[in-house]
Formats: sequence, structure tokens, C-alpha cells
Amino acid sequence: MIEIKLTVNEVNAILLALAKQPYETVAQLIEKVRAQAIPQVPSEQTDAKRAKLAKDLEEVVANEDDAQLQ
Repeated sequence: MIEIKLTVNEVNAILLALAKQPYETVAQLIEKVRAQAIPQVPSEQTDAKRAKLAKDLEEVVANEDDAQLQ
């Protein structure tokens, strides 16, 4: 086990990059990162950051789905 210190923006960037990969390949890793990161974000920021990340992830996944359909 290793510990890596990243900013919230860096973690979000990593999650967005992972979201561009096939879901079945990265789903468990994304959830593991989120599960470890969310408790470390100050509670007043958690809801807003979670909502923004969810929106960003949904957009990336939707764009990937659209690209695969073409």
C-alpha cells in the first residue's frame, strides 16, 4: 500500500481521465479513489464537489458512448 498526496483538482483530473476508459476496466478503481477521497474533503465542499464531479463524469461517459455509436 502507498500513500499519494494530491489536490482535489488533481484527483478530479485523474477520475475524469479514468472515466474515458471502458467502464468495466475502471469502475472499481474509480469507486476506490472516490471512497478514499471523499472523507478527506471538508464537509462544506463535499456536496458541491461531488455534484460537479458527477456532472463532469456523466458528460465524459456520454461523449464516449456517442463516439462508440458512430
